[in-house]
Amino acid sequence: MTVNRYYRALSGVAAVVTIAAHGGGAMAAADPGKKACVEEARRLCPAEMRSFSRKRVEACMIVKIEQTSPMCHAAMLRIKADREGAVKR
Repeated sequence: MTVNRYYRALSGVAAVVTIAAHGGGAMAAADPGKKACVEEARRLCPAEMRSFSRKRVEACMIVKIEQTSPMCHAAMLRIKADREGAVKR
């Protein structure tokens, strides 16, 4: 595993959290919860973070949502709702 791949995986999680927290706006301002979610993902889902799979990290974080901070919790709820909406379509 390279350092660049690790940072790309972290960036992917951060981007998902940022996009979800801002309703999908591509030019949204930096989200204060973004850093919290990335740090929490490292702590709560280390194996998934090492897998470099954004979907696996999101799934893990959704399972462990009750262990997240309020800001990250809200972002993960939005991601969960988006996933459930996509399944129904």
